[in-house]
Amino acid sequence: MFQKSVNITLDSKCRLFQNLHGALDEVVLKFEDGRVRARNVLYDTLPVIIHGNGPTKLQINYLGNYIPNTWTFETGCTVCHEDLRPLTALKESEYPQVVIGIFIQQPTPFVTVFFERLLKLQYPKNKLKLFIYNQEAHHERQISSFLQDHGSLYQAIKFIGPEEDMDGAASRNLGLDMCRKDKDCDYFLSLDIEVVLKNENTLKILIEQNLSIVAPMITRSGRLWSNFWGALSADGYYARSEDYVDIVQGRRVGVWNVPYVSSVYLVKASLLRSELTDYELFNSHILDSDMAYCDNARNKGIFMYVTNMHSFGRILSTENYQTSHLHNDLWQIFENPVDWQESYIHENYTRIMKDKLIETPCPDVYWFPVFSDVACNHLVEEMEHFGKWSGGNNVDTRIQGGYENVPTIDIHMNQINFEKEWHKFLLEYIAPITEKMYPGYYTKAQFDLAFVVRYKPDEQPSLRPHHDASTFTINIALNQVGLDYQGGGCRFLRYNCSIQAPRKGWALMHPGRLTHYHEGLPTTAGVRYIAVSFVDP
Repeated sequence: MFQKSVNITLDSKCRLFQNLHGALDEVVLKFEDGRVRARNVLYDTLPVIIHGNGPTKLQINYLGNYIPNTWTFETGCTVCHEDLRPLTALKESEYPQVVIGIFIQQPTPFVTVFFERLLKLQYPKNKLKLFIYNQEAHHERQISSFLQDHGSLYQAIKFIGPEEDMDGAASRNLGLDMCRKDKDCDYFLSLDIEVVLKNENTLKILIEQNLSIVAPMITRSGRLWSNFWGALSADGYYARSEDYVDIVQGRRVGVWNVPYVSSVYLVKASLLRSELTDYELFNSHILDSDMAYCDNARNKGIFMYVTNMHSFGRILSTENYQTSHLHNDLWQIFENPVDWQESYIHENYTRIMKDKLIETPCPDVYWFPVFSDVACNHLVEEMEHFGKWSGGNNVDTRIQGGYENVPTIDIHMNQINFEKEWHKFLLEYIAPITEKMYPGYYTKAQFDLAFVVRYKPDEQPSLRPHHDASTFTINIALNQVGLDYQGGGCRFLRYNCSIQAPRKGWALMHPGRLTHYHEGLPTTAGVRYIAVSFVDP
């Protein structure tokens, strides 16, 4: 009776109010005409007020990334340029001071490249202090080389090595505390060794966002795996949010409030001296250290963000990384193909077709760039490190039949367990060029013999005329004529045509049988190395 007299209606269908607790499955985002509403799918209503009651704080944070017009399909992010801390107006001497914490907790590929990228970070180095934690004796050589060559550029460096026997969580607590206790420290950048930071302005971009905790979005190449979670499961582990794939694949671009970040993120030092004063932020009996840290931040009501407003880089796979070789990164063509290519394939390789870089020094002989200097050096050093060069005799137990008609002093790829990787290299980088240059011939890049040859004046300076046991042969020069050796080259007798100045990292590709009878010209000084493959025997 009272309801009628004052004209009150019970909001039983959530036309005005929507409590989220107990109703998470009933609430979805509704995008329309440049704005976003919450829609109750049970009653098909558009509530005006959303209440994140009880344990639904993360869901209301998620909705807040959109409602009412924070992000729409028409406008994109409408608030991403608000409340920024621009650095452009500052002199470099006025830039905030940053402690960069670098954490190495497992054997990781391309560590040398990581430190090269760190050096290229566009930020005054006298405003940077480094905290380096290394748990892996395997990486001590690379770190000491970096510190010896470049350590003096930085304002200060603290290094924790494997001999200190400190675990990962303790090292991260110590790194944060180094910034917390340093009155000049304005930010702490946490950076794991498997992060490939391609964007040299990453640190500036994160500082300018002016957020308590912000991560640059990075993903594993070709995968949906990233350094943030869009949602949590009931027990605090990963759950996929409705927008996760769109954010990872760049269909939705913005700065996103998320419940978990890892691998690389920036923290305001003022936060460490206020809400996050607890020293053991990374400790937990049940959670991983990064999950414990994020759990502590969430419990304090601190928002964490990830930005995909720029392209920042990627994250390496550390699975199956073997440390039994001299240059273990050479074996990463399967696990980390993008990084392998960046390190080991010639910078002009991708331009070969577009810019017509393939030369024809002799009939049906093609010459093109394929290996970087680093690839050549690593392969030579790997072979010399292995050291079991053949005697150059006709009897050779390594090959089928045990007899080599035209022997060289060499080491086979399978002797260093590199044949699978070499086959992948031939398939990915040689086969496409073979099929362009020899139209109508398609190869699966099979080989019985692939090896590195060593020519020395006092050992084996040259090779007599012969045919190769192949449909076509690849011959890659691994060092530099004039610098590392004198003489050398290859002469095709039928055409009386010689290539006498092979370029380091360039491949000669030529038919093996019938037409291309050839010889190795004498090496008169130094040592010459070539990588040879008899393809499709």
